[in-house]
Amino acid sequence: MDITITMLGGASHYLTVNPQDTVSSLKQLIQNKLGVPVQEQKLVFVNGEKKTLNDNSKPLSWYGLQSGSQVSLLITKPPPFQVFLRNEKGKSTTYDITPDETVDHFKARVEKREGVSVSRQRLLHQSREMTTGRLTDYNVTNDSTIHLRLYIVLK
Repeated sequence: MDITITMLGGASHYLTVNPQDTVSSLKQLIQNKLGVPVQEQKLVFVNGEKKTLNDNSKPLSWYGLQSGSQVSLLITKPPPFQVFLRNEKGKSTTYDITPDETVDHFKARVEKREGVSVSRQRLLHQSREMTTGRLTDYNVTNDSTIHLRLYIVLK
């Protein structure tokens, strides 16, 4: 069946799906075709009443979608949350981060605020050194404490 995905700005995109496809598979299709990450998608089907497609395991037919249905795509950004950076002297500083913040970007922010060059930083969370990827890959959540240790530069 063909459905229309309408974005907030008014742009429409046509997708062919199976009534038994799950909401999760529709979100994956939208990510592949439109480039909107799955975690940033909120899908709303209006058919006399507004239905948020919020159960990823349900088939599209469960929500009443049929050929010609129109689904609104809202793009949401996860809200920032706070973490603490504790330096080698025990002083803590608060940082607002987003779930997609990378270790490299965070190190650059630490360099700017703390004055410690990226090459000297060793960041630890739950006894794991954070080297690449996102902070959330290391289980960093709201109110987590990241420990800053310094590499000693020998001359």
